[in-house]
Amino acid sequence: MINIRLPDSLGCTVASTSVISGLLKSEYFDEIHIFAKHCELVSHISGIILHSSDDVNYFDVDLRHYTARRPHNSKPYRASYVHMLEMAEEALGVKLPITPPCIILSEADNSFAIRKLSEFRKPVIWIQTKTTTSNRNWDSEQWDKLTENLSGSFDFIDLSHAGYSLCQSLAITKYSFAGICLDSFLVHGSAAVGARNVVVLAGSSRGECITYPGQVLIYENSECIAQPCGMHGYYPGCKKEHEHLFSGSNCIHGTSVVCMGKINSDTIEAKVWSLLRQVVQ
Repeated sequence: MINIRLPDSLGCTVASTSVISGLLKSEYFDEIHIFAKHCELVSHISGIILHSSDDVNYFDVDLRHYTARRPHNSKPYRASYVHMLEMAEEALGVKLPITPPCIILSEADNSFAIRKLSEFRKPVIWIQTKTTTSNRNWDSEQWDKLTENLSGSFDFIDLSHAGYSLCQSLAITKYSFAGICLDSFLVHGSAAVGARNVVVLAGSSRGECITYPGQVLIYENSECIAQPCGMHGYYPGCKKEHEHLFSGSNCIHGTSVVCMGKINSDTIEAKVWSLLRQVVQ
């Protein structure tokens, strides 16, 4: 029997499903107890015993501490789920198969998304316009320009404001034509459900650490000496020599985020048309 504590953030919870899959495939343990803040994201995984509260005194692996590995500047650069797998292997003394994150959606969630998308006349692009920290956000005027220029051919659902459940939002990403998101829950969650044509906007985050195979990264170099800083609110992700520049904030430039400001809506628009041409061909 083992006790595994998942991270508290949504995106990291998704990434941690790789550890669960690895443990299930390894067959080293007869009972796998999973303790999670966001149980709805892992509730459909069979073969585990799921707990919504920390009612034990000891965890064999506590994945909340994976950020101590400083994934945004730990070479070779690798995804957060790989860091978590490495942590589990080191703590348990076993070798686990490397499997990408996977979220299993219920039939109700799948049906919800299919029904909701059928209400639109044009192909749907889901977007995510807000994250929990300002250094990962993109200017609202740029979002407006992008969606207006594409509105003749596409409909949009902003999952930041739609009010759907976590799994309903993931189902929307799964069945939509494309998605455009920031570095947050949906970049991980959309990959975990096999969403197509996902464009990720990043400036403060290192692309090698946050994106997944098949996703399109939009990243522009800026004059910020700390880029990419990886300062995500719940841990200091920048290089140690830059930590003193932040003074407790997520960006050394205050409210004017230099790195995300370098991304232009024209670049994303061109990428969406390129994805459409690939589908047509």
